[in-house]
Amino acid sequence: MQFKLKKEQKDLIISVLIAVLLISSILGALYLYTGNWPPMVVVESGSMEHSATYGYFGDLNIGDIVLVKKVSSPSSIYTYVTGEAAHFYSYGEFGNVIIYKPFGLNTTPIIHRAIIYLQYNASGGGYNAPSLSLLPSSQWFVIAPSGKLHTIYDIKYNIEILNVGYTSTPVIIPVENMLQSDRYSGFVTMGDHNHAVYGEYATDQSLGISSLVRFSWVEGVATGYLPYLGIVKLFISGELPSDTPSNSIEAAAAIVVAIIAVPFAFEWFYERKK
Repeated sequence: MQFKLKKEQKDLIISVLIAVLLISSILGALYLYTGNWPPMVVVESGSMEHSATYGYFGDLNIGDIVLVKKVSSPSSIYTYVTGEAAHFYSYGEFGNVIIYKPFGLNTTPIIHRAIIYLQYNASGGGYNAPSLSLLPSSQWFVIAPSGKLHTIYDIKYNIEILNVGYTSTPVIIPVENMLQSDRYSGFVTMGDHNHAVYGEYATDQSLGISSLVRFSWVEGVATGYLPYLGIVKLFISGELPSDTPSNSIEAAAAIVVAIIAVPFAFEWFYERKK
């Protein structure tokens, strides 16, 4: 017995196959570009937002979908310090936003800005911070006891960097605490909004979000993004934070409506023209 498909059924099958092929092609292209799988992540908290009540376009807000591009070495990542010196911005601030596994654990990754890279000095027992030489000497200092000399090498005391971020607030790098356990090289990281809330001691290492971030924990740097659309995923999964800015939710709803409406509009126009 032979089964014959109606024209409508054939059209439906062809449409589904085209959609699957298109989605597969897009995901494949993103994988080739980023070198990561999955090639993108959804921002799940407001720790990178530049306002407590409004999701500004161009910053990283709850529900934004960002591409995660793999990098080859620590020098491939602009920190806030090297970014300021090179005038390199991303998502409203100097430096790269990195996606990393806190404490190296296989858990939900953190999406925060790299502030400075510290090189552990095994012979001296402190950290080397050569990138500080790129900043004006008046913008940073080591909080050392009176009479203690210091350079950018083998630092054993907390570092303070002035006028950081959109709030122009100082940031204290907790060198003394990190040296108790983090005797290796890595990144100091921080959420832009956490800085506004917690002030000087807002780094992930001060707040206990993560220890000094080894390069091997870094999954990649945030490169490009789809604003707001990930709110749909967070809403469906029941993980949408209660403090999500209302304008972000409205923008996500408008995007979804547009995505649904456009195909119907094309079909209506095609039928009218035919």
